[in-house]
Amino acid sequence: MSKQAATEHGRGEIRDNALKALVTSKLFQPRVVKAKKGKGSYNRKGRNSKDYALVVFAAFTCNTVSNQLCRG
Repeated sequence: MSKQAATEHGRGEIRDNALKALVTSKLFQPRVVKAKKGKGSYNRKGRNSKDYALVVFAAFTCNTVSNQLCRG
């Protein structure tokens, strides 16, 4: 086995069990991919993001400023 093939999955030199080293490498770590469109893309907790707080704060300040301007 060449040195390049031994380090492709980030384990360096494999001494004992090549299959165990391969399966426990980062290559085989489970990944959760969130769908952007379609089934599974609905985000129920979207309003808890940082951007939502800024939008609510901006809307609140704009409403209070416009109310004060309208009152005279």
